Amino acid sequence: MNLEIGAIIKSLRAKHKYTQEQLSAFLGVTPQAVSRWEAGNGYPDIELLPAIARFFEVSTDELLGLDRTEREKRRDEILLDIQKQAETGAADPETLQTARRYAAEYPSDERIQMHVADTLCRMHMWEDRPSLDALEEAEKLYLTLADTTQDDEFRYEVLESLAALYAVGYKDAFRVEQVLRRLPTMKYCRESVASSMSNMMKSDPAPAQDYIEKLTASLASALERYIVDRIPNGPERWDEKVMMLENVISLYHFVFGDDLVYYHANAAVLYRIIATYRIAQKRYDDALDCLEHMCVHLQADSRVKAGDTFTSPFADAMSYPEQVQPFGTFHTLLAHNSAWYVLHDKLPQERYDPIRETPRFQKIVKALTEIAE
Repeated sequence: MNLEIGAIIKSLRAKHKYTQEQLSAFLGVTPQAVSRWEAGNGYPDIELLPAIARFFEVSTDELLGLDRTEREKRRDEILLDIQKQAETGAADPETLQTARRYAAEYPSDERIQMHVADTLCRMHMWEDRPSLDALEEAEKLYLTLADTTQDDEFRYEVLESLAALYAVGYKDAFRVEQVLRRLPTMKYCRESVASSMSNMMKSDPAPAQDYIEKLTASLASALERYIVDRIPNGPERWDEKVMMLENVISLYHFVFGDDLVYYHANAAVLYRIIATYRIAQKRYDDALDCLEHMCVHLQADSRVKAGDTFTSPFADAMSYPEQVQPFGTFHTLLAHNSAWYVLHDKLPQERYDPIRETPRFQKIVKALTEIAE
């Protein structure tokens, strides 16, 4: 028998956040027996292997450590592909077929299972008359994952997607509210409590800065969406909305300093939105000013590297992470960088036709082309 089986059982148990008592109760053995296996002081009886594999939803080959490295490498490749599909918004029958194939290959991986539901939503949730069968399948997957996962952060992510499904696909405000009640309030979130403890103990400022950073990002995003989508969009409000969006940009600089590090892309989005209002007002020089500001931020975004730090006293203990993992607490774009999306998805829009042939616009396009990936 593979000498690593005890370590593998311990690793799987930690991953799923099961206790030795839970595993022993399922198998009908003592917790002490599980403890001995994990310490390498003994092995489970061979007839227990299928039950152990079933408990962790893995194959007996995985349990025995056979081709474990290759399966982990394959899983990482799948997760990278899933992240790229999420970035590009891929949503077609072929993408769904691939998602189902991944799920069949890794039936116990929650992230890969969630990808099936996400793909179904991207395909059908935004349709005028969506397929109820597809929405119900996605709903069932989300509910199962939310109810069974041992990872609280993953559960919250699933619940956010489920709330979006109810809001957009079903247009059911009651069910949205029921899902939201399962999420923690801002007052008791980890960052808020950690910040309070840090201030009380006069200790490392990083927890407080982490809370400030996340709070600023959330507030700025909420303000952007509210300004664009909720405030009436008549011409008489455009100047007011531009001023509001400029204030959001100022908020980023107030909290993070002159160098926005990984928030340069956010500022670029805001300048691009402002430019659309200026074009609608036929204030073309102002629109080009905004697009040039956008370009400067996207150029800065393309130069950001691991270890770069903010200069503001509110965030100077934070830096761009050394390693970026798919679906981790922080990740960068994998399919393309922000400049590519602006160049290929935004600037070709008809709204830019009045300024498309101007030398300033052509210079912007050239600069973005040089940094687009």
